[in-house]
Amino acid sequence: MAGSSIDPRVRLLIELALTGTGASPSLLARQEEAGRAIGMTGAEMDVARRGSSFDFSASIAVSLALNACRETRERALRAGLSEETCAEIERVARAIRTPTT
Repeated sequence: MAGSSIDPRVRLLIELALTGTGASPSLLARQEEAGRAIGMTGAEMDVARRGSSFDFSASIAVSLALNACRETRERALRAGLSEETCAEIERVARAIRTPTT
């Protein structure tokens, strides 16, 4: 299986955006630890939890993950994300929204 087309930092930003501040304390702690391990600041994580990013491309990816529809996908494509990356962002978003129990 081929590697991910989504940067690990962007993947975490997507997770932060989708789980927001309503996640369990243990998940919030794991996310903080993961973010710090890849060099993210607290401000970056806080902004991601509100559904955005300081980075334009990452913000587009987060927007697509939060609202996967034709309009946001077209915006992502115009911003330079590939079809493959868009599809992977949508898959990741679905997986985060419907965790296995």
